[in-house]
Amino acid sequence: MFTGGFEFIFVLFIAFLLFGPKKLPEIARVLGKGLGELRRASNELKFSLEEEIRNLDRDKDHNATDANALPPYTYAHQDKVLEAHNTLEAEPQQVDGELAASTGDLTGTVTNNGHDHREAALREPESHS
Repeated sequence: MFTGGFEFIFVLFIAFLLFGPKKLPEIARVLGKGLGELRRASNELKFSLEEEIRNLDRDKDHNATDANALPPYTYAHQDKVLEAHNTLEAEPQQVDGELAASTGDLTGTVTNNGHDHREAALREPESHS
């Protein structure tokens, strides 16, 4: 606001002329208290904003590290979930084994209409006119 000492002296001189020597100390005291309160409020606001930013950063870091963790309610059922997961992983392999074993059984199977499934699948379709 002020660039040098001359402007400050000029403002003091104008204030001295406007308010007089008796009121000037009282006005200076009120201005000093007001500026002090303003500075305290500013510092308090600054501190509370910095604290909120630290809390948000802490929450963000906490959530980033817990992203791969299981939610708390799953700990009681974790063994059952792992058992079900293992069963579901093993089931396709078991079905594949059963299918491989059953294809050998179908090679000589004859249906109740007298046709071999394998031969009927390999033959070209007959045209019915």
